[in-house]
Amino acid sequence: MDTTIIAAVAAACGSLAGATVTVATTWITQRTQRAQAEWEQTRRYREALYGEFITEASRLTIEALCNSLERPDSFVKLYGITGRIRLVCTGAVLAAAEACIRQIIDLFAKPNMTVEQIRMAFEREGLDPIKDFSVACRKELFDVHAMTRSTGER
Repeated sequence: MDTTIIAAVAAACGSLAGATVTVATTWITQRTQRAQAEWEQTRRYREALYGEFITEASRLTIEALCNSLERPDSFVKLYGITGRIRLVCTGAVLAAAEACIRQIIDLFAKPNMTVEQIRMAFEREGLDPIKDFSVACRKELFDVHAMTRSTGER
């Protein structure tokens, strides 16, 4: 075989190999970026959802400490948020949300509290229906993020 043909074939093979590596690298990079963007979108949605739940549960907790449950429809928004949590979150987060709702309902069943009783309940009894929910949400966000970073996907 002629050396020029061998050189041309070698150059073509080298170019093909280089192009293949470039295409593969680009594909991997785009896939990783897409997975990261999807995770960021999911994280933002979950954080907003958790924030909505915490805001509404906080409002109802304070209402429960000072009032009796006169209108059960006060829980409509919180139950709606819980339904959205059920769609996208882990069982641990859902269980914590449901436990929080039960604690708030239990607070409505108790007699109204004075400001001093509320202060003592927060300080001594650890009255915080939202705490376990917040901890479960934080754990879920960290766990999913760690999994995403280690595998490059959700």
